Amino acid sequence: MTVRTDRDEDGYTLVEMAITVLVMAIVLAAAFPVIPVFFRESTTVQNTYSAVDQLVLASEVATRFIHEAVDPAPGSASPFLSASANAVTFYSNTGNANGPEKIVVTVTSNSTGRAFLADIYSPVAGSCPFSLTSTATCNYGTITRSILLINYLTNGTGASPVFVYTLQGGGTCGGPPPGSGGTTLRSGLTSGTPYTSLPVNALPNAMATGDTVTIGSGATTQDVVVAAPGAAVNATSVPVASFTASATFATGASVYDNVCNATQLSNIIAVAISLQATKNPSGQPTGYQSLAYLFSPNYNATVG
Repeated sequence: MTVRTDRDEDGYTLVEMAITVLVMAIVLAAAFPVIPVFFRESTTVQNTYSAVDQLVLASEVATRFIHEAVDPAPGSASPFLSASANAVTFYSNTGNANGPEKIVVTVTSNSTGRAFLADIYSPVAGSCPFSLTSTATCNYGTITRSILLINYLTNGTGASPVFVYTLQGGGTCGGPPPGSGGTTLRSGLTSGTPYTSLPVNALPNAMATGDTVTIGSGATTQDVVVAAPGAAVNATSVPVASFTASATFATGASVYDNVCNATQLSNIIAVAISLQATKNPSGQPTGYQSLAYLFSPNYNATVG
């Protein structure tokens, strides 16, 4: 004879289940708004790290080329062909067997904004002198390679340039001076008023005819062109092509030369690089700064 056992009737009641579901619903309702924030902040942090990585890499590439800047030929005045706030062209000993390469680092515009680009020109074989007494110069053809250093650059404008050049003996050229070497307006400019000269405090560096000069800082900057005969060191007035002030610039507003003239090019000893970028067009901008000194700028027969 088989003995029948009672069924186990332990379990949750309907009330207990309802309370559990209610508690879980409250917890999920509280957590739901936090989840998108978590993923958004996580993405921001990752993009920031990625932006810093590309800034460091771009700075290291540009710094390496500048460290190896060298005269393009024996007796040359400078390794630099041109230098401005957002572009520089110079010659560098990159290890090319034919001689120093010409490096053009510049801010360019593209469909997504601004980019930081390095174009490299190799010397034509046999064109560079292999004697320090030679008067020959290297010849360069078309671009041999381009390096996109930063795709989403957020500075590189007149108000926030990339390059500032430190000069032998003090002073700067190119971008706004980092605390020294620049000048300021001796008296203010009125919006809508035409001017043919800039009243400035004593210039620490001469400004040559045709140089681009930036007035002010931030969003209200204005570029003007220096007119003949230019302005010498310690000048308190800079002749400029006739312009109308686009904003009111107060006394003491910064005035700096966007372009290094020939004399300044021959006296550059270091280049300050300030880069600001984001991982994508809508990302959080991140900044990075470096200072690149020239090591051995004289032409060397082992280089070319």
